[in-house]
Amino acid sequence: MNRHHLLSSLTGALFLLAFAPFSVSILAAVSIGYLFIICLRQPPKIVAQCFFCFGLVLFVSGLYWLYISIHTVSGGPIWLAILLIAILSVFMSLYYALAGYLISLSYTKFQSKSLTLLIIAPAIWSLIEWFRGWFLSGFPWFSVGYSQVNTYLSNWAPIGGVYMVSWICGICAGLLALIYLGNKQQSYKGVGALVTIIIVSLFLGTFSWTQSTGEKLTVSLVQGGIQQERKWLPNEFKKTLDLYKSSLKASNKSDLVVWPEVAIPGIASNLEPYLDDLKKVVNDSQIQLLLFGILTSDEVSGEIRNSMMAIGSSDIIYHKRHLLPFGEYFPVPDEVRSWLQGMGLPNRDIESGDLIQGMTQLNNIIIAPSICYEDIFGSELLGYFPEANLLVNITNNAWFGKSFASEQHFQMSRMRAIETGRYLLRATNTGVTAIVEPNGTVRERAQSFEYSLLLGTFEPMIGNTPYIKFGNYLIVVVLILNLFLGYLWDKKQIKI
Repeated sequence: MNRHHLLSSLTGALFLLAFAPFSVSILAAVSIGYLFIICLRQPPKIVAQCFFCFGLVLFVSGLYWLYISIHTVSGGPIWLAILLIAILSVFMSLYYALAGYLISLSYTKFQSKSLTLLIIAPAIWSLIEWFRGWFLSGFPWFSVGYSQVNTYLSNWAPIGGVYMVSWICGICAGLLALIYLGNKQQSYKGVGALVTIIIVSLFLGTFSWTQSTGEKLTVSLVQGGIQQERKWLPNEFKKTLDLYKSSLKASNKSDLVVWPEVAIPGIASNLEPYLDDLKKVVNDSQIQLLLFGILTSDEVSGEIRNSMMAIGSSDIIYHKRHLLPFGEYFPVPDEVRSWLQGMGLPNRDIESGDLIQGMTQLNNIIIAPSICYEDIFGSELLGYFPEANLLVNITNNAWFGKSFASEQHFQMSRMRAIETGRYLLRATNTGVTAIVEPNGTVRERAQSFEYSLLLGTFEPMIGNTPYIKFGNYLIVVVLILNLFLGYLWDKKQIKI
């Protein structure tokens, strides 16, 4: 390992600080800018190794909370937790290695710093992020756009989603690299371009892509604060049922009440008396709609589903569509499944919901639901829009203890509000329970890791953002056109 590998590894740790809970957003562009500089100074093979080191440190340090989930909470052996984190981190690092190799190779071909730093590198980086976000079920954790949720660069999200924010951040990184590497004239131009991007980003923030219907409704978000290790204990069952039922009385006359993912630790068909009791309490408390997480079973196959049930103005049950690999389904041979069962580890698949399902309504307000990490896949929620007026996410981050996972997940959830121009109502078991405004601002949030009843208001929104209309297609086309532009420059032998 030479100094470039070491510095790239340190850059991976620096890049992590750009994300929640640290949120030093500028470090994202600085870190990527350093990586882009390496692409100009080292051969493609070395660059790929440096980018791999960057990714490996980022994911090993950034996903340490998987150890808590696998070993501390689930009871898996330590060696298995370390092995799975290592496998996932290596696999994710290969995406970065591919990006670095392609960027360095393009510079070798074009021999133009400006072209590589400002057009080719940002496009390749963002395309690889987009690909990583859906290939093999997808894992978009640490996509750079999420680090900008608190900055003016997030104003690009309603146009092209999180990957457009990644692209703009990549251009900023290229400009920083050009300012560092270029001559005096290039540095001045780089500073001017950075200022221009900031001004345009500020200007985009003045646009109101969506509008409020003018209604102001009340909501009660309930955070159970129940540790995962206790949640399924028989002696905790009645306490849990009583805890949530009592929250309804405290939410008297709320338009909407939301409980977390699998708030009720059981299968709905086994809890019909309790559910009937909830209907009565909802009616007596003059609550318009209650949404809560519970397991349901398919009447024909008997398969279990992770569901969001509605009581009140709607009775539609939403079933989770995008399941968590190795958490809710296990894409492994029967021999491995038998081994998991013998080790006393989770091994049973649950059934995913249909891609097209009925939409829950609060009177005339249409709700776009998501369960847990479904909300990190922005394009998968677009089928609800423009009809949907509100985003509701229920989550259980108790699997990850008091780690960074909850804040990282919440940071990604906020991007969905910005992309769609809708309020986001988020109820978690121990994570971040919050009301998020259409521009990503956190209006209210509960204290994490304890029981809380968060009371607040929200407004149904109408209208389209460009991202709702075009999804990720717009940014992918833009990125491909950028690469084609680079090819044309090469053909014309123009050096910029």
